[in-house]
Amino acid sequence: MSKIAGATLIARSLKNQGINHLFGVVGFPVGPIAAAAQEEGINYVGMRNEQAASYAAQAYGYMTGRPGACIVVTGPGVVHGLAGLANAQQNCWPMILIGGASETYRGGMGAFQEERQVLIATPFCKFAHGIESVRR
Repeated sequence: MSKIAGATLIARSLKNQGINHLFGVVGFPVGPIAAAAQEEGINYVGMRNEQAASYAAQAYGYMTGRPGACIVVTGPGVVHGLAGLANAQQNCWPMILIGGASETYRGGMGAFQEERQVLIATPFCKFAHGIESVRR
């Protein structure tokens, strides 16, 4: 069995769900996901701020009826992305927010920009989850 990068799996999953545009601000650790998305034929639209990216994604969901996707960096990037996510949730517009995270073994140890991202996103989502293992 050949190996495949996690970023490629995420990008292929997005493409298989009909995502054609990905709005975001790339940095550690989501850069590989944005690159893999482009390789899978998803148009990456770079933004200057995570809040603007989340508003673009929710507007895309509103305009098309299909999920708008947004990718942001860890911690503060996710917090900024919650603005568009909350607006999408309140208006019943389809949207996906993907946030970076530190390595799982660093959880609870003050990793770079560590935040309880799943917990703070939960009130604005149908589903919020963190990937804890590649084996799952």
